[in-house]
Amino acid sequence: MTVGKAVNEAIVLGGGIAGLAAAWALRDRDVLVLEADDRVGGRIKSIPRGRYWLNVGAHVFGGAGSATGRLLDATGVTAGDVPGVLAGLAFKGKILTTGRVETYPFRLPLRWRDRWTLARAGIRLRLAVSEYGRMSRPREGESAEERRTRIMSFRGDETFSDFLGDVPEDVDAMFRPTINRSSGEPEEVTAGYGIGYFQLVWDRQAGLARNIFGGPSQLPEAIARTLGDRVRLRCPVREVTTEDDHVRVRYEEDGVLRERLARYVVAATPAYVTRRIIPGLAPKTREALEAISYGPYVVAAFLTGETGPAPWDDLYAVATPKKSFNMVFNMANILRPKSDIRQPGGSLMVYSGAGLARRLADLDDHQIAERYVEDLSSVFPGIAEIVEEVYIQRWEHGLPHPRPGRHRVQAALERPLGRIFLAGDYLGTTYTETAIETGTSAASAIRLALEAPP
Repeated sequence: MTVGKAVNEAIVLGGGIAGLAAAWALRDRDVLVLEADDRVGGRIKSIPRGRYWLNVGAHVFGGAGSATGRLLDATGVTAGDVPGVLAGLAFKGKILTTGRVETYPFRLPLRWRDRWTLARAGIRLRLAVSEYGRMSRPREGESAEERRTRIMSFRGDETFSDFLGDVPEDVDAMFRPTINRSSGEPEEVTAGYGIGYFQLVWDRQAGLARNIFGGPSQLPEAIARTLGDRVRLRCPVREVTTEDDHVRVRYEEDGVLRERLARYVVAATPAYVTRRIIPGLAPKTREALEAISYGPYVVAAFLTGETGPAPWDDLYAVATPKKSFNMVFNMANILRPKSDIRQPGGSLMVYSGAGLARRLADLDDHQIAERYVEDLSSVFPGIAEIVEEVYIQRWEHGLPHPRPGRHRVQAALERPLGRIFLAGDYLGTTYTETAIETGTSAASAIRLALEAPP
């Protein structure tokens, strides 16, 4: 039985960062957020542990001047630039953390043929990253929608593997961990998307290079506190239909099917959910949503109990080719200014994306934790003795990543849908920044419509 038919000016579907950004921008209006999970934040998830935190989701964010930076400032959530090395590499017992990445081929334990192949591929990639940087700069008079389409089109008909060419196994292994951050493989994602990923890693100014003090969940939780009971948890949306002058939203709450009417709706759910709950979408929009690919992640956070300096103190990110995980991140790095006395303890994070995550799918959390600790010990000997807690998170649907031809459906995703507005990271290539940007943009359009004269 369906009960209740309340009316809202706006209903936001989804309490991830895209939906929360939209709700924040409409917090002075009659807005309601419906979230299926028992927490807000979506794939932003951190858990406090004293002065540290366990992080198992998004961890780097846009800086001043970005949509994320403006939201952080507005909510009063404190973030800081990521210190330390962003492009470390651990391979066959050797860790490289200093010097330009172009020198890595000559400092790694590789065969000479592989060294030269890696060097040539690295030079081509460095040139492509520079080209991507020039291409992706905002242009005067260009809308955010137009810029997203232009960026998505860059080398959008070939895969990153096509761009890289036929390379030896060890050379392929050097590039794969960074691409796997997308939850896709080099054979799946577009060349432009993969090149853009390396720009995020290599260019602190243009990339995502800020951490949130206290853990990333500070941001969604701060927004939810401000919104109060206008955020409803454990309320999965079942169907959304557009009628003459409103949108009808059917959802479950406490086991009861309920119904609300709204003048406008922000669909800030993942593409596969949006496609399912809005049956009346235009065919081209539905086809575009079907074209969005997601891959899996397995993520682990480690609380460590070292009592003094550790070899990872000056590192933030280290790629780990040929391990059970793709990369290691030092979540405590931002808390270690060189002027301070080194406090005991710490927090690390590893992830396995795409194929690595699939290979772990049949293991239980304890087995995964054991495998991770073993491999982590091969990178940082002795770390097993100081690991105090391991938290495993499985994301069946990690990041959306574009496959060749994805740019051709961008126009269908950006087209107006009447009283429904799409928002989410799948609309662009900069993850939390895209999510916040599109959520805020949807809210701005709704505000204009609400405030327009009758």
